[in-house]
Amino acid sequence: MNGTALVALSCCVAALMAVAGAYLARVVMPRPPVGVYAPADIAVLCVGVVVAPLFYAGLPGAWVSALFGLVFCLAVQFTLAPLCSGRWAWCLALAATGATAGAAVWSTAAWVRVGTDVLLAVAVVGVANLWAQSGMRSSHVAALAGALTCYDLVATTLTDVTGNFFEQVRGRPFAPLLALTGGAHPVAVGLGDLLLLVLFPLVAAKAYGRGAALLAGAVGVVVTSAVSALFAVGALTEGFPLLTALGPLIVVQHLVWSRRAGGERTTAEWRAGAVAPAPRPGALGPDARLTAAVGLTVSGRQAAAGGPGASGGPVAPEAPAEGSWVVLRDGRVVGTGASPGLARRDARERGEDGKNREDGKNGKNGKDGGTGAGGLVARLL
Repeated sequence: MNGTALVALSCCVAALMAVAGAYLARVVMPRPPVGVYAPADIAVLCVGVVVAPLFYAGLPGAWVSALFGLVFCLAVQFTLAPLCSGRWAWCLALAATGATAGAAVWSTAAWVRVGTDVLLAVAVVGVANLWAQSGMRSSHVAALAGALTCYDLVATTLTDVTGNFFEQVRGRPFAPLLALTGGAHPVAVGLGDLLLLVLFPLVAAKAYGRGAALLAGAVGVVVTSAVSALFAVGALTEGFPLLTALGPLIVVQHLVWSRRAGGERTTAEWRAGAVAPAPRPGALGPDARLTAAVGLTVSGRQAAAGGPGASGGPVAPEAPAEGSWVVLRDGRVVGTGASPGLARRDARERGEDGKNREDGKNGKNGKDGGTGAGGLVARLL
């Protein structure tokens, strides 16, 4: 492969990361009405990535190009809209899409590549920023990278799914490839790989700070450059699933930073300029109020029974054993048992149910009033 083009590909990836970082720092994108990202959203995204090539395989190549052209046009529009008016964003997006389609009609392959690369690069910057600014967390990206690593290995190495898809779109306008050369073996990086290369540094910057973002960007460029070097020396000759190398490194970075920082900044904290989370403190130890309440078990129940050794009075029971359940109410242990139900029954038998009903009539105890023994049920470990 062309060594100069391989070096240029790594430079393009680094430049795209820098542009996306500058966009994140200076542009606030409108938040879509998608709520909060959840693991189910990442699962749906993974399913879409797996199913899409199978769906495209049943379509003519021209239809696939038209679908990607529509997606790129919309992505370019919402990427440019915060930088200029919505009308100008539409004009620019439609003009770029139309020029790329026109180059395909006139069979000018070089200009088709240029137009497609520009549209894809702008779309990746916009989509990555949209996901990062709308609440996608480092844990979500790590989960996505881990799942797609397995899929990329199967689809590219063990089956012909990826190869067949790229044969279907190679040389066509709006192909999901950042391609610097043409031919049967182009110097290119796929849309999915490029999106994760750009996305994780943005999410790391939001979650953990600038240091994490710089490290994530450096790791991405190093991985891209290492794979390019293997192609340059002839160690690799066919398409290589980049995520098989990048995905595990994203997961490791997430685990290291989350353990070191003790958590992620939320989008609101990041926008407010909050510093990166402080290192996780040591173990907090037992809750002081719970310890004090359990410590009162013997003395409280001794007092209720008349005290140990009192003339004619029974000896109070011992403190609850480890593994038993206790009902805590108003700083007192009011019942014990081998299970939560038995602990509540013990509390009711000691008259706590009557007290709860009275509190419920007086407007106390909220929704627990009148339902029997209330309070916190906890297990002694």
